[in-house]
Amino acid sequence: MKKTILKISLLLLINYAFAQEVDISRYLYLLRLGDIESVRNAVDSLKKIYPNSVNLRYLEANLMQDGEQALKVYYDIALTHPDNEYSDDALLRVFQFYYAKGEYEQAKKELERLKKLYPSSPYAGIKVRFPEVSATSIDDKSGKKPSESKVDCNYSLQVGAFLDRKNAEREREFFESRGYGVEVHTKFKDGKQFFVVWVGCFYDREEADAVKRDIKRRFGKESFIISTLELR
Repeated sequence: MKKTILKISLLLLINYAFAQEVDISRYLYLLRLGDIESVRNAVDSLKKIYPNSVNLRYLEANLMQDGEQALKVYYDIALTHPDNEYSDDALLRVFQFYYAKGEYEQAKKELERLKKLYPSSPYAGIKVRFPEVSATSIDDKSGKKPSESKVDCNYSLQVGAFLDRKNAEREREFFESRGYGVEVHTKFKDGKQFFVVWVGCFYDREEADAVKRDIKRRFGKESFIISTLELR
């Protein structure tokens, strides 16, 4: 009898664990602080207890360095788990992904989808000024002079400044492989030539600041907002 009760209790415990969602708010806070390693370790442990947790999948997507891979997870959460507390956040990530790449038409569609699927979300009230020109990926501008670009780009993020161009190119490859639009420019300071790496193309400063925080959270990399007007 005791063995039977023990088995039933064990099954109930397992079912309870599978059915529960994990409170990930503390881990999202740690990500904002840049403590990526602690969160990564926590996710590995929690997945063993809550293998079907949608919250954990959202948290894990925040840790992914491959932007395309994270995008698939965000789409899945937003479209197949509409009742999850992070579904609208996931769709916001999708919007931010396309906006950061300069794919404004797709970004606009995802923002409209967010407003339609999650009308009560605080993100449903977001107002974004999209460039009036046709959508052009920043990726397409790589290697071209910014002054030749017709993209209405007012701000970008400087993620690094290097004396050695090879280091700048490595930084470019890092962000390009994760879905960002990247440009490398040269600047002179104190008689030295620097190769600076710019990520993204933003119409307003708020969008640039949102992507800056996202880069810090996901990769632990610092960046600062720069004006691109001087290059026109």
